[in-house]
Amino acid sequence: MTEWKRFAAAGRPATDAEWAAISSRQASPRFLFIVASTGIICTPGCPARTPGRDRVRVIANYDDGVALGARACLRCHPDRGSDRDSGGARTPTANPVQAAIDRLTEALSDGDDVPTDRQLAGQLGLPERRLREMFRETLGVTPRAWLSARRAEALRARLADGQDVTAAMYDAGYGSSSAAYEAANGELGMAPGRYRGGASGESIRWTVTPIPDGVALVASTDRGLCAVRLGESEATLAEELREEFPNAALSRDDAALAGLASIVSDLAAGRRRPEASTLPLDVHATAFRRRVWEALRRIPAGETRSYGQIAEAVGAPGAARAVGSACAQNPIAVVVPCHRVVGADGSLHGYAYGLARKRQLLDAEAEEAAARAEAEGAAGADAAPVRAPVLS
Repeated sequence: MTEWKRFAAAGRPATDAEWAAISSRQASPRFLFIVASTGIICTPGCPARTPGRDRVRVIANYDDGVALGARACLRCHPDRGSDRDSGGARTPTANPVQAAIDRLTEALSDGDDVPTDRQLAGQLGLPERRLREMFRETLGVTPRAWLSARRAEALRARLADGQDVTAAMYDAGYGSSSAAYEAANGELGMAPGRYRGGASGESIRWTVTPIPDGVALVASTDRGLCAVRLGESEATLAEELREEFPNAALSRDDAALAGLASIVSDLAAGRRRPEASTLPLDVHATAFRRRVWEALRRIPAGETRSYGQIAEAVGAPGAARAVGSACAQNPIAVVVPCHRVVGADGSLHGYAYGLARKRQLLDAEAEEAAARAEAEGAAGADAAPVRAPVLS
């Protein structure tokens, strides 16, 4: 599922009253919405350009947006709450990491020279080393690594939109073509020219398998599994795969992928398939996302973890929001079980295929785990040695 479609399916459409508040930039009543075309979370009083009504999706809370991979608007700051000082101005949150991100983002957007870590730390009144520590504690990466990821994302978006490779490189903030290619090889998984060409030269086989309440599309390269998409229509899922890789050599091969399809079908029905945790994957992501996805594969079926627990597991305490973003970017549903991540209170947050699907997967896994535990307990009881009666 593409980012646009994921955001467009989030939340609900704005009511007439909510749209009136958004279009007239009224700060009250306060609610949050995602702009589906950009993946940005805003408040109705945002001074930025008003999006089209068809692109507005009202969400229940900020964490739901983050769980889908959306990000906070840098102009209305939906992540800062609604507290204001006595003069009516917004009281800024004492958050050096967010302040640093705001300055880096502004520099990238305006095409200005990006401040170094030392310059950022000086502007925030912090030692350079402390700023890096705070980034690692909060996001699991350094400021430079965060910046590299944002540039690669910008490059990928521009290439996907059809922009010329050279122009896309410089617009994304790369000072040279060599720097862009070096970064893209890690982030995109292929050179910019090949991605711009719709994955020309890639060979991808795919098949479709039935799952509860729908079907799953399973796709693989010679190097490993590259996509698992869930839905109700085989034709829709196949079209989404073609949209992402329009110039790849796509071919349906039910026989060759029967084994993979069987694993995915069982996982979607809650049945345990231990081999799923060792399947070779051909997915491309940042180092942080890879660590998150590997942590997800270690969650036993029938159990869940909170976003905070996953952040701690990958060595980045405090990076719960970044974990939510990594879950939202997961291209291999059920094999990388991002549905097993829940809120700290056990509540369900955003899932690319809808909360109903997330609940179905968790319930199926819980039922299967309970049945397995009961069977193992009965087997243990049957195998218990019979004690001879004690004669007095």
